[in-house]
Amino acid sequence: MKIIKIILVILWMSLIFFFSNQKANDSTKLSDGLILKTVRIIEKINHKTYSDEEILKKFVKPVRKLAHFTIYFILGILVYLLMKEYNIKNIIIISLLICIIYSITDEIHQLFVIGRTGKVLDVIIDSVGSYTGIILIKFLNKKNNKNNYEKSLNSLEYPN
Repeated sequence: MKIIKIILVILWMSLIFFFSNQKANDSTKLSDGLILKTVRIIEKINHKTYSDEEILKKFVKPVRKLAHFTIYFILGILVYLLMKEYNIKNIIIISLLICIIYSITDEIHQLFVIGRTGKVLDVIIDSVGSYTGIILIKFLNKKNNKNNYEKSLNSLEYPN
């Protein structure tokens, strides 16, 4: 199971690297295209139409920041689950540090990609996303372990 978790973390970090390695124009085309397609679907449901400029002006920044949050939310979960395999003490702190360090190196990497910049705000958003994922998976694990413990106690047969 450890090797699968290691592979998942590496694959997810590779996906983040892939997105960060896109030139600014390519990244913009990808996110703008996704936003426009999504809004066009919603327009059909609501029977309203908006210009591309209106849509992009309103949604580009929040969607891009939500993407940062979400991709690092998932990284936080994956790193936490991997660290759990090794019974790491201070698992939340270590998991979060790994995610923050990766976020910082990712933003530095973007400084070398055509048209891209590294932003402290993105590191903060990435860190909050990671922390949220870590706390959520810790809570779910704790709840799951408690439920399993209670089920095992209930399944015991006590002699009379």
